[in-house]
Amino acid sequence: MEKLLSYKKQLRMEKEMKVEQALADVEVRYKEKGMKLKCIIDTGASRSVISKRLSDDLGSFIPIAKPYELRTADKEGKLRIVGYCRVEVVFQGVEVPGGVVFEVAENMREDVDLIIGRSEIDAWDIIFTPEGPKPKKVPIEFEII
Repeated sequence: MEKLLSYKKQLRMEKEMKVEQALADVEVRYKEKGMKLKCIIDTGASRSVISKRLSDDLGSFIPIAKPYELRTADKEGKLRIVGYCRVEVVFQGVEVPGGVVFEVAENMREDVDLIIGRSEIDAWDIIFTPEGPKPKKVPIEFEII
């Protein structure tokens, strides 16, 4: 039953996605807790955002003193950023070295828990293939030039 619900959630996400978006398999971990899920890879997003639900489930939520809003592509859409979290990430089966810091939004859509934006797409050197997004090089390597 859980797999059927997950499949229906994935179909709903794919139906609502824009051309510059794709789905990817990720695993996020914090200490002993972990979760496997589908995330949205969004080349139009300037930030990477995780839902407060997921950061709470992982126990990784760190509140900020002054919440703020990020504008979304939807008309009048805004995400309320209330904190951040640092988690370990496995993207399409490849571990991201050093973990990732995500901004935490308290008002993400029910069917979305993670959006990978342009900064991570560039840093992880993600390419888009017919089989889906994946890192160009494995293992992922970062450059400071």
